[in-house]
Amino acid sequence: MKQTRFFPILLLLAVLITTAVSCKRDGASARHSGVSYDSVYARFSVAQRYYNNDQHDSLLMVAPKTLEFLRQQKNWQLYYILWQYLAEDHVWFNEYADAIEEAQAMQEDAIERNDSFGLALSYDVQGTAYVMQDVKDEAKRCYKTSISIYPKGGRKGPLVSTYGSYADCLSLPEDSAVYDSLLTNWVILLSDLPASTDIDDLQAYASWHLSYYRAKFTYLIGMDSVAKAAQLIDSIEYYMKASGNELVEQNNLLAHRSELAMAQGNYQAALYYATGYLKGAGNDLGIKKLALNNRAKVYEKLGNFREALADMRAYDLLKDSIIKTSNREQLNQLNKRFSLNELQSQNNLLKQRSRFTTGGVAMILSVIALLVFLVLNSRWNRRLQIKNTQLQRERNVVVAQNKQLAIERDHAEAASRAKTSFMQSMTHEIRTPLNAISGFTQVLTMKDIELPDAERMDFCERIQENTRLLTTILDDLLLISDFESSSELPPAEPCVVSAIVDQAADTIRSIVAKTVTLDCQCTLPADQTIESHPRLIHIVLSKLLDNAAKFTTVGSITLKVSQEDAMLHFSVEDTGPGIPPDKKEYIFERFAKLDSFAQGTGLGLTVGRMIAERLGGTLTLDTDYTNGSKFDLILPIK
Repeated sequence: MKQTRFFPILLLLAVLITTAVSCKRDGASARHSGVSYDSVYARFSVAQRYYNNDQHDSLLMVAPKTLEFLRQQKNWQLYYILWQYLAEDHVWFNEYADAIEEAQAMQEDAIERNDSFGLALSYDVQGTAYVMQDVKDEAKRCYKTSISIYPKGGRKGPLVSTYGSYADCLSLPEDSAVYDSLLTNWVILLSDLPASTDIDDLQAYASWHLSYYRAKFTYLIGMDSVAKAAQLIDSIEYYMKASGNELVEQNNLLAHRSELAMAQGNYQAALYYATGYLKGAGNDLGIKKLALNNRAKVYEKLGNFREALADMRAYDLLKDSIIKTSNREQLNQLNKRFSLNELQSQNNLLKQRSRFTTGGVAMILSVIALLVFLVLNSRWNRRLQIKNTQLQRERNVVVAQNKQLAIERDHAEAASRAKTSFMQSMTHEIRTPLNAISGFTQVLTMKDIELPDAERMDFCERIQENTRLLTTILDDLLLISDFESSSELPPAEPCVVSAIVDQAADTIRSIVAKTVTLDCQCTLPADQTIESHPRLIHIVLSKLLDNAAKFTTVGSITLKVSQEDAMLHFSVEDTGPGIPPDKKEYIFERFAKLDSFAQGTGLGLTVGRMIAERLGGTLTLDTDYTNGSKFDLILPIK
């Protein structure tokens, strides 16, 4: 998904220019150790060049030694900037787990040294990793924390970059108040820039102003302040030229002009700019995707639905291609880590087959020589027949062995794919809550940071939420393991059906959206008792209600209970997005997720069906229900 780096790279240009300029002023930390600043910066520049040129493997080789060198020289600013480059480079290559791990190590190091600059950069990196995974709520919190702890009087370049990243993940008009406050603080920061005649400084300042005006333009368009947005175009063009990046930014200006023309209702002009924006995209798939979507909207406004449909089809094809490329890159990275033993085994198998082939060739030559000899000596005819029979038997044995080896190889490949799928799911789903718990706990325990009570309470709630999520994941895994290793259930016990229903509803009531109504409808008498396993029934109902609460943002969630002959019928209905009928069995598979970015491991429905079947019942998806999703749980009363 490297094309999605487009917006962060524009913001980082200002940081890179500022780093090059301000690094000239930070030589004192290197001189005290007897090493010249030029030598220190030269080593830093090598790693920086690898980062700027996307030389991922070279950066991974050079960065650890350079970081250790900078640590010895106590050049902490270059030290944390390079560490940020290393973590962000993992993000650009879709290695999100590695990026979070680097950011976490960077965070711990900064806390140990009480360095708020390094701590702020670590939260900025985590925000970028969450943005790339489309987990925008976590990204917003990380960016907000980074800005709040950024040292006063510190370098302005990284802070400007964080402002820009924070603005990019805000939604309008929902986050309009936050966006407006961000712009206010941003312009105060820019107004406090020192006077300078240095060309590098001026270009860096222009880049900072350009990112501000682009963010403000987006804000005004999103708030329907079209006239004010139009007034910013000239400022954007001015700072674009002053920044020294006119060729890079020219295509962005076309996108802004197209967006403005759309808002003004001048669709012909919007079409002209949108077409230019698409031509300027070149081979950049990310920009091309945005440009196709932009032009399709213009065609739709003009009533040219055929052209709009063509652009949307091209957009969908490009989107699918980008997703496949991203998945392929992630799979390749995981295979590099977890397939070494398998590759060695396959190599040994190939060697054995090579030796077998060599022996087979020698055997065939021997048979040919024997045939020639027997033709010349008829007395050996009977012996030749016996020999051929033996060889045929050996060949059958070898063929059977080869088939067995092929079966074992297929089993090994299937196990490898299952392991890869498990590691992909578990790495993200377990690390995400762990990192959130660790990060917010460390911020809360830092003595030199004062947080508002509301923000501190929010951090505590996030810790509790992520703790609950982590506990749920581990409980699901343990429950599946117990069910697979044991076929016996504990003895049944008397239980009140209405009490189980109420407890299940209370379990998820706190996570149901305020715009959603949670309703329980039980037709059984309030004191009716059955012989069953209340804990297991409670787990299934909780899983179904939790699943409904996760995907239902407006409407209602209804839990119904009724008795039909000797069976209890539970149903959970919601008004969420629903599930396609062709996925009615797929969703019950382990780690199956219709939305790969949704929170959870894809084990809830698997656990629910395992329990239902163990209790002698069924758990199914009602495909006739069209208002959202409906799951039916049918269990015997005894």
